[in-house]
Amino acid sequence: MSTLVREFVDGRIEEVSAPGPDATIAQVARAYAKIAGVRLEDLAGPSKAATISHHRHRLMYLTRQIVPAASYALIGRYLGGRDMATIHEAVAKITSAVEKSLQLATELSEVEDALRKMIAEATVGILPSKPWQLPAALAVLRDVQMTDAEARKVALSFLEQLEAGHA
Repeated sequence: MSTLVREFVDGRIEEVSAPGPDATIAQVARAYAKIAGVRLEDLAGPSKAATISHHRHRLMYLTRQIVPAASYALIGRYLGGRDMATIHEAVAKITSAVEKSLQLATELSEVEDALRKMIAEATVGILPSKPWQLPAALAVLRDVQMTDAEARKVALSFLEQLEAGHA
């Protein structure tokens, strides 16, 4: 079942649909490493080798496709503490290449389908986790009875819990 998720993208808020089983960045990364035949440590590591960065960029793009609720910053932190601008640039680069090449679009679509299938098979029998932290953080930030400092502190703790769940 698909749900709508609000995401801040390029200075605006847009709604994107989230996939069936709630996937995490870690699940996508592990499945991609397995499919691509590369080590997860290399994808998240400092290597600038062309083959590794090629796979890393594809992983960043596919992560945004499969887990649209994952921010660029969160993906960057998972992949070795990379800056969100780096993730945004890589996703934009692959998106542009996909728009220009039907072959690449087909290839990445097949990889995405395989990743979704692997994640779904791995989560059979596991109840999907709902990101309750997001609406809770919003409710706290909108509470007029709390001071701004208190609301910020509580909202940050909820978001840290959500981030920990994606690690």
